[in-house]
Amino acid sequence: MNRFIKKYSGVAFLWLLAVIAAVVFLPNIGKLEAQKGQTTIPSNMQSQVADNIQKHWGHRIGNTNQVVVVYSNGDRPITSAQQKKIDQNIKHLDQNKDKYDIKAMTSVQNTPAARNQLISKDKSTELVQLNVSKKQSVEAVNNQLKRATKLDGVDSYVTGSEILNDDMRLSMVTGIQKTEIIAAIFILIVLIIVFRSPIVPVISLLTVGVSFIISLSLVMNLVKFFGFPLSNFTQVFMVVVLFGIGTDYNILLYNQFKDNLAKGMEKTAATIAARKVAGQTIRYSGISVLIGFSALGLANFSIYRSGLAVAVAVAVLLLVLLSLNPFFMAILGSKLYWPSKNLADQAQESRLWGFLSSKSVRFAIPAIVLVLLLTLPLMLMGKGTLNYDSAVELSNGLPSKQGLNVVEKHFSKGTAEPSTVYIKTDHRLDNQVSMAEIDRITRQLKQRDDVETVASLTQPAGMSINQFYLTDQLNGLNRGLSQAQQGIQRSQTTANQQGFNQAQLAAIGTSAQSIGERLQRIQQTSGQTNVSGQQILGGIQQRATSVGAPLNAAQLQVIAGTLQQLQAQQSGVTNELNGIASDTQSIGNNLQATVSQLKALQQQAEQAKQGLGQLDSGLGQASQYLTGLQNSAIGANTFYLPAQLLTDPKLKPAFDNYLSEDRKATRLVIVLKSDPSSEAAMKSANQIRNQIQQNLKGTKLDHATVAMNGQSALISDTQASASNDFFRTSVIMLIGILIALMFVTKSILQPLFIEGTLLLAYLSSLTLARLFSSLFLGQTMLTWNTPFFSFIMIIALGVDYSIFLMRRYQEVDQGDEPAVKIVAASKFIGVVVLSAAVILGGTFAALIPSGVLTLIQVAIAVIIGLLILVLILPVILPAAIKLTYSQGDSIDSANK
Repeated sequence: MNRFIKKYSGVAFLWLLAVIAAVVFLPNIGKLEAQKGQTTIPSNMQSQVADNIQKHWGHRIGNTNQVVVVYSNGDRPITSAQQKKIDQNIKHLDQNKDKYDIKAMTSVQNTPAARNQLISKDKSTELVQLNVSKKQSVEAVNNQLKRATKLDGVDSYVTGSEILNDDMRLSMVTGIQKTEIIAAIFILIVLIIVFRSPIVPVISLLTVGVSFIISLSLVMNLVKFFGFPLSNFTQVFMVVVLFGIGTDYNILLYNQFKDNLAKGMEKTAATIAARKVAGQTIRYSGISVLIGFSALGLANFSIYRSGLAVAVAVAVLLLVLLSLNPFFMAILGSKLYWPSKNLADQAQESRLWGFLSSKSVRFAIPAIVLVLLLTLPLMLMGKGTLNYDSAVELSNGLPSKQGLNVVEKHFSKGTAEPSTVYIKTDHRLDNQVSMAEIDRITRQLKQRDDVETVASLTQPAGMSINQFYLTDQLNGLNRGLSQAQQGIQRSQTTANQQGFNQAQLAAIGTSAQSIGERLQRIQQTSGQTNVSGQQILGGIQQRATSVGAPLNAAQLQVIAGTLQQLQAQQSGVTNELNGIASDTQSIGNNLQATVSQLKALQQQAEQAKQGLGQLDSGLGQASQYLTGLQNSAIGANTFYLPAQLLTDPKLKPAFDNYLSEDRKATRLVIVLKSDPSSEAAMKSANQIRNQIQQNLKGTKLDHATVAMNGQSALISDTQASASNDFFRTSVIMLIGILIALMFVTKSILQPLFIEGTLLLAYLSSLTLARLFSSLFLGQTMLTWNTPFFSFIMIIALGVDYSIFLMRRYQEVDQGDEPAVKIVAASKFIGVVVLSAAVILGGTFAALIPSGVLTLIQVAIAVIIGLLILVLILPVILPAAIKLTYSQGDSIDSANK
């Protein structure tokens, strides 16, 4: 065994140890992807600011995921028997919150006011909203809740943005497994056809497989211990890139080794020569790819930055291919191509590339114009709307996707994935002034045409509470004023009825005085005629005697007794007259005084009557003003919560739900009318946030932090981050590859031609991929990350073929004219490039059965891009070289 073989035998043994160590120390990839592989965006974006507020919300719901449980009876109303089962299941969840890590729960049972938001209008679907701790993985939570909510006779689903994202991750894992198997089988078949040997394909897959295992373990350990960027796409793109370009590089190396053997070189010498010539091309090409993917490490967006893992994998690949392959080549020699024996007979030239290159150098300008005429229309048609809905990535057979479809069918499309606006201040918000501002913002948002419902601190069920507004409070005050006014009017009527006639009282007093005076005169007259009874009896006896009829003694005795009685009666009458006269005089005097008093009282009553009239008028005016205020926009829209109600226990649930534990942050839950993942919803999210910020200016909440999260806000931030990073990263990548190409080609113009060709292929492929997707997949839009991934793959991998061609161009006899050299190089390397393109395209085609739309569309775009590239590369580069470097007429020589 010679020294070379001993050396590379040791290298092979080291790689074996590396593979064993990689397998032993390979972390749990699924767990890492679940924990660290989710899309993250810069912390200053609004959705991330909102997430940070939510993490510190308190009430045991900080750092939770929102999950929606869906109960449905299809298109028919839920029956009473089904409802009983649903209620029992909801009760079970409520009673076992700790078991399922449920931190908060909103259902019809515990929040009757939210009935309209939780039960569909057709009564066929009922929702329960959960806040579940992030302590467990999303996959574990999903499986646990699916088992807990499974009911006989009722369709139940567990869905939500986090559930959907995790199902996409699992779909990617399944897709990767399919891709690895399909890619391996495809590569075996193609390599067997190309090399007519079963050994070359096995060795090629073995070396690429070693590099994949080692690089995968290395990347995952970097993720685990050093926070290396990771996404759901990392592993799948490591697979396709390594197996794709790894096989391409092996083809280049094995072809050079075969040519060396065909020239009669000994296997060790042939190996060294192949490693030197083809190895140089592989290094140049690999470094260009490495630069392309390394540029992704400068991105801010996590998905783009995770492409750095591919750069690590490419670096490992180059080390493995250039150190492990020589071991097999030196050991096996020509047996590597068994059963073929005459290796020289397999030398071939590409007729297609020979034809295209020879015609392009003969008709350089028309050739370039023709390419532009074919590609520019495709480039101009390439701009279109991208789809940011991650749900389209998932199969409709997944329960989470089915649940989402049910919610979108029976509720507003945004119900399953509502948006939440957080307003954070440095002071408490549980006061009248702050709550009035929150209510004003709530009402303004509800007036937007793109908003279905808004729930907030002042409208916890998404509807206004009338008694908290001035219109209702003024209505009650108006009723009180009306009653007071009616009482005053009754008092006025009574006062009018109780009026008296002063003249009549005066006349009575005067008459009483006159009677008293007359009685006094009678009394005086009676007193003056007071004659004794003996005098009267004597007078009677004289009269009787004078007429000749004197009275006898008996008669005189009778008359004397009668006179005695009369005298006694007169004395009593006199006494009575004295009393009557005195009383009557007193009455007269008293009535005069009474008249004076009544005059004063009457004046006061008149004043009181006038006062009641003025009060009645004033209350009437107040009532009219308050009625006008009540009916005005101010009265109808002004929120006012009396101080005594701020501590009302009935309001505590709303305070706990919509205010943070320290009462310094509040949230508004918004359901949009449009699909939360649509472009319209993204615009709405930005507009809503800006509107709130503008409307808070000049208020007590002027300096509050306003941030929005939820699917729409997250996608909006994703779009902003992705767009900015796409441009920035693509420029860095193109500059890096341009510099690398300058070293490879030792030219300034050739790298520009190469990159121009790559951009033509990329832009044209996007338009055709969108058309293909619309015709055969039923998707009129490309997913939002398809253009970026397609760009990376077509530019980074397509540059390989340009380097293959230009390196062969440099190896051709330097005495030939540039036009001759490029045609000869095209004929020779065309076979390798076409074989490599078929293998790389086939490797990407293995992504199509994954079922993940982004992978399918990227695969289609890359395959189309490679097809365009292998057709225009032998046209543009030879024509450009002819126009810029050829100094003589070499057309005839080029065509020979």
